[in-house]
Amino acid sequence: MVLIHRVKLKQPLLKNIMQNLKVLPYLRHRHLVSIVGHCVVTYQGYPQTASTIFIVFENFSNVSLKDHLTNRRKKELLKWPQRMTISIGIARGIQFLHKGVAPGIFGNNLKIENILLDRSLNAKVSGYSIPLPSKKGLDRTLDKQVESTNNAEKEDIYQFGVILLELITGKLITSSSEVEELKDELEKGLSEAASPMLTIAATDPNLEGTYAYESMKTAVQITINCISKFSSNHPSIEDIIWNLQYSIQVQGSRTSSGNPSPKM
Repeated sequence: MVLIHRVKLKQPLLKNIMQNLKVLPYLRHRHLVSIVGHCVVTYQGYPQTASTIFIVFENFSNVSLKDHLTNRRKKELLKWPQRMTISIGIARGIQFLHKGVAPGIFGNNLKIENILLDRSLNAKVSGYSIPLPSKKGLDRTLDKQVESTNNAEKEDIYQFGVILLELITGKLITSSSEVEELKDELEKGLSEAASPMLTIAATDPNLEGTYAYESMKTAVQITINCISKFSSNHPSIEDIIWNLQYSIQVQGSRTSSGNPSPKM
């Protein structure tokens, strides 16, 4: 089974449509709900020509990350190592959208309900931007297009930071004020939990005993950077992946060595 997304376009958008569609066959990645095909149907008629684009996605019918965090039984499956693995999967999906195709795809509507998990808790990004032309895009100068791309890239990093924040705290976030409140709590928690034998305030209580202090500390710090009010402080997606991989590596070392869990 597949999912079909339909988009209707009119002139003058048809002039540039074929160039944009060339990237669609390449939107396949283990951490994306991938596009498996597309077709364009054109209708000639008065007063103008119109087209319908049919985009075929793989049918990925498992539950979302939001479902897991809001269901008590499913949430128990999401211990710290699983949450780190999920976050790395999401980050790799974003990296592919930004750097794996040309031109890169930004402004990807990243939110927790658009992250799908299979039975093995592998993450796939859905609901990302489809690179189709728009009238607004046709009217932009090159400088404005570059500025728009940079802003959209920073927005993706911020939105991913919000998802990380939800994974760390176990709370669903519905407003920017909640982001700031939780960020402040985590920053305070980092300064107060100076010992590896202490938990970091604001972390999900369900995670107690499942994470190494250094692993959580690294993830919290990169999250704080992602959700900074100042976009110049936002890390690159490569920096994010490096830090998350370091976090899970430290976690693995703690697990194999049998180090004690942090306590209050």
